[in-house]
Amino acid sequence: MNIAFFGTAEFAIPAFRALIASKHRVLALVTQPDRKRGRNLKIQPPPTKVVAETHGIPVYQPEDASGRESIEYLKKLGADLFVVIAFGQILKQEALGIPKLSAINLHGSLLPRYRGAAPTNWAIINGDKSSGVTIIRMNERMDEGDIILKSETAIDADDTNITLSEALSALGA
Repeated sequence: MNIAFFGTAEFAIPAFRALIASKHRVLALVTQPDRKRGRNLKIQPPPTKVVAETHGIPVYQPEDASGRESIEYLKKLGADLFVVIAFGQILKQEALGIPKLSAINLHGSLLPRYRGAAPTNWAIINGDKSSGVTIIRMNERMDEGDIILKSETAIDADDTNITLSEALSALGA
């Protein structure tokens, strides 16, 4: 299967690496542009870009992944599936309709709980005893597509946002 992977943050890396190692073909990484980060505000690439370049995967970094130029680029890829994880942009319906099969998203919570950003923060803040990941078929609304799969895991008493994110990221891979 030919896959276009959309991801920016560290959370996306385990699944991205798993897809690279699989029998599927990752046609391209679509990620956010390089941005100023850190104490010195030095321009740095997204973590997923570093992984893609290490594996010789083409990288596309649009400001708007649903813009006209991006739509043309995505159509030319000829992907069967879009896999979207911690990408940082909402894809419009025109973009979501491009792949031959579907566009799917891995979200770091048991949807519909904690839609949107920072789901692990909210799970910790609210004292949840478990969390998980959900794979959905994407639509234009944030984290509201049809649920394909859920996987649950316990939240340990000493978990932090970082440790829970790492656990869910690995679970999603």
